[in-house]
Amino acid sequence: MKLPRYIAIAKELEEKILNNVYKKNERLPAERVLAEEYNVTRVTVRNAIDYLVLKGLLEKRVGSGNYIKKNTLNLNISEQLSFSEKSHFLNQTPHTDVIEFKEIYADSKLIEIFNCKSDEIFFFIKRVRYLDDIPANLENTYLPKKLFPELSKDIMLGSKYDFVEKTLSIKESYNKITPVLPDKDLVKIFDLKESEPIFYKTSIGISKDDIAFEYSELYFNPKIYEFSFISKR
Repeated sequence: MKLPRYIAIAKELEEKILNNVYKKNERLPAERVLAEEYNVTRVTVRNAIDYLVLKGLLEKRVGSGNYIKKNTLNLNISEQLSFSEKSHFLNQTPHTDVIEFKEIYADSKLIEIFNCKSDEIFFFIKRVRYLDDIPANLENTYLPKKLFPELSKDIMLGSKYDFVEKTLSIKESYNKITPVLPDKDLVKIFDLKESEPIFYKTSIGISKDDIAFEYSELYFNPKIYEFSFISKR
């Protein structure tokens, strides 16, 4: 299926951004100039720009124009991308520290989420994700052992979703985001003030067979992340 024209243009602009043809904090050419370059209407160009704003590559500055985004990791709450995929857009190097990896029995929370029994065994993994040695988020993840018996600490040093998708197809996730005050561990990890709020997200992953395969709790470094979404009438 042929891509909509605005998506095709957005992908070409994205390649130029990732290859530093357009540099960080640089102003993107005006909509009129881009419309002439791609031989399309300004509406089509505007849609392409809106798409890249949503992906966190561009930002709109009132009265000034559209600019290449500085190194902030944008989390579009309607988009299912892994940390590794997101970090690619920043040309920064991600890496992971696995702080804790163990097997546990289901507690009341997991029993409700996974509709399982108390003797069900889960892997519990606590990870800190970094961008160029800057802590970006802390993640607590619970994965059913019966679905992923081969899971190991070494695997969780890489992409969780790359591993998951070797076993099943991911359909969607149910997410809830709330502001919270960081505890002492998060203050230390993210180098924050105790009174500085951060975003906390819970996420339940659902496979295409409508099976819950993951429950995660994530804490985001406010110096690294911002959130975005599009509202339409």
